Amino acid sequence: MSPKQVHWKLTVDEYAARDSPESWSAPLPNQHRSQRETIPSAALASPPPLPPAPRPQRNLALPPSLTIHPLLAPAYALQLDFSFPSAAFRGNPQLTEALLDTPACTPPQKALVVRIASGQYKTRLEIRHTGGGAVTVGDVLTQIQNLLRQYDTDKSIPPEAAPYAARRVATVNGFCAGVSARTQQGHVRAEHEGGPRIVDRLLGHTLFAGLTVMLGQQDHHWQLELAIPQRYAA
Repeated sequence: MSPKQVHWKLTVDEYAARDSPESWSAPLPNQHRSQRETIPSAALASPPPLPPAPRPQRNLALPPSLTIHPLLAPAYALQLDFSFPSAAFRGNPQLTEALLDTPACTPPQKALVVRIASGQYKTRLEIRHTGGGAVTVGDVLTQIQNLLRQYDTDKSIPPEAAPYAARRVATVNGFCAGVSARTQQGHVRAEHEGGPRIVDRLLGHTLFAGLTVMLGQQDHHWQLELAIPQRYAA
């Protein structure tokens, strides 16, 4: 029996022509004409379209032009409890005369608006310097504290504030260590007189945690940030 012979359908020259770069985009010999004309040669040669250029964004929030004093900002906020009596508040060793006379922001402003919103209390306090000059650190802290320490004359005091009023009176001696028992009793009586105060409506959020610029407002409108001190957390 004679061995079978294999006959290639392509010659060596035809195979080389098939494998040339020119043949990679050419249709195969057995393709129909309509199939070969599906993709125009011009489309194969043209590059893909570029993505559209990005549109410029509008209404971008601009950084505030005012810079709050560092000790009034959240990062380095003074540790001050607005619920303590005014004498103890002003006697805090952090509140030096030099600091209290420093402008509250840069550039200095003659008026600032501070929004207070915590617990059951919400208001906006306009702060001005008593002499008509630039608002100082002392103006901001003192006027906030004076407002919150006012007696609460509203007859519709929320019942949720009562425990915080009692806690404020019971812990009033926390700011003065080393005093006699008689003096401590006098502090408690003085703190109890007059009844509830506005600060009790904050429901324990009485610790100064800094001032932030209110979103959507002019940069001299600030928000008072508050935290819960240890005397109310216990």
